Amino acid sequence: MRKTCKIVLTLLIVLSTCDILLSQNLATDKYEVVLSAIKGSASRPDTLLLTSEKGKVGISSLQIKSDKDNFFRILSNKPQQVTAGKTEAVVIVFEPSEHFIGRAGAVLEIESRNQKLPIRLTGLSTKGLEGENEAPLADIVDALGYKIDVGWTTLANQLRPELQGEELAPTLFKKAGAGSVEMIPVARYSPDFPLNFGYYTQAKTGPVQHQLGILSKANDFPEHQILFPTVAVGRTSFDPGVDKFGFYAISPGHSLYSEDIWNILFHPENAAHAMRIYPVRTKQDVLLNNTYLVCMEEAANGDYNDYVFLVKNVEPVFNEKEYTSLFNGEDLTGWYSWLETKGKNNDPENIFTVKSDGILRDLGKELGYIMTERSFGNYVFELEFKWGEKKWPPRDTMKRDSGICYNIPEDEKDGIWPKSVECQIQEGDVGDFWLLGYSTIQVDGKQNPPYEHSQIVKKKDAEKPNGEWNKVEVISFNGKCVHIVNGVVVNYGENSSLIGGKILLQSEYAELYYRNIKIREL
Repeated sequence: MRKTCKIVLTLLIVLSTCDILLSQNLATDKYEVVLSAIKGSASRPDTLLLTSEKGKVGISSLQIKSDKDNFFRILSNKPQQVTAGKTEAVVIVFEPSEHFIGRAGAVLEIESRNQKLPIRLTGLSTKGLEGENEAPLADIVDALGYKIDVGWTTLANQLRPELQGEELAPTLFKKAGAGSVEMIPVARYSPDFPLNFGYYTQAKTGPVQHQLGILSKANDFPEHQILFPTVAVGRTSFDPGVDKFGFYAISPGHSLYSEDIWNILFHPENAAHAMRIYPVRTKQDVLLNNTYLVCMEEAANGDYNDYVFLVKNVEPVFNEKEYTSLFNGEDLTGWYSWLETKGKNNDPENIFTVKSDGILRDLGKELGYIMTERSFGNYVFELEFKWGEKKWPPRDTMKRDSGICYNIPEDEKDGIWPKSVECQIQEGDVGDFWLLGYSTIQVDGKQNPPYEHSQIVKKKDAEKPNGEWNKVEVISFNGKCVHIVNGVVVNYGENSSLIGGKILLQSEYAELYYRNIKIREL
């Protein structure tokens, strides 16, 4: 009798254990559902798939729980059980009230014997379509379940290139590991049109676009004002091999690139800093390796929520690494000096000297320059300068003056001044064009007369007060010339008669200092 009881008890324990194991076979394809809608309307539904690895699993309870107003509903029939080899669908919709704006949360609890599956539900409700009705980027990031400081919490911000929040410094990317790179659309709040997106590589003619897909126009749902917009055509993954690449999208009339330089050169009337890119962390503050959020600005209000992509399996290649220093901080290696009264490499009064702190001093006592020994084709040349105290006759009562002359032909003779395009460095006039030696350029479709010296005044003023360092960038690319002062495009020209050449820094009766002189060849 005792033996029989023992067998029965053992059998019951085994059966109970098997039942528990069977009940724990319940699984789902996702543990989070994120939806968006305009207030007072229903979202595009999302579907949750339930599976069982073995046997049948009975569903004892399936319900949505929320601490506050519950704006989530189950549209499908609630499954009673899940059988191995089959899937059961649970369709969920988010329908906020006409008075609710912002983020809502709830939990879908799915219970079987001895097992619970909690599915987090998140909904983002906006005021209406487009303009001031859209969701701020910070709210979008929060609804997606990420912990990122984007740098502002309001809808609109600004377009300046200064980094915001946890934004990456300017960068290209390369593939981080085996497999494909993914470019997944996770948000879109823009006007309604099909959106071409993809990645680009670089060539001598500029960025080469590689289309991945096209985001859908609005249909039964506002696909242009939604989280996880639909890809109507194409794919969201690619293999760039060993090539470095950036990202692009095409709005009506212009393309947006993740590098400012291409926006500046090809679409100067639109946002130069058209993308802000952030490393991605979960709400639990876990950094997702090789994963970034690419936030694009199509218009000019700086909200950067127009198109948002999650990119995976990528590694930054910071643009700073693409630059070569042209000044070693010790001597004038790579340059030669030329003074009007003394000629080449004859500088007894030390007009150009390197200070102990690695800064290049231009005493400015007489007319002359230092010039690069080699020529450059397409490039970005940049430096920082600040004015000194000394001024010399005949300009001792005039504005301090100097300049960056570039695209000097290799066969041009030394003299004051060689044929070139000049980025003016003069108090109050930094960024003006001077076309020297009968050179020409077109600004706003109008060409300057070919004179010995011809000036085209800058469009904006971005200088800092005397005594402060100013950053100047000169872009020369296939006849396009751009002057940027402290991050602001102040002058833009096309169809230059000079393309490529040497670069010089003037000495013109005023003391000034240079540092961080470098070039990125394109």
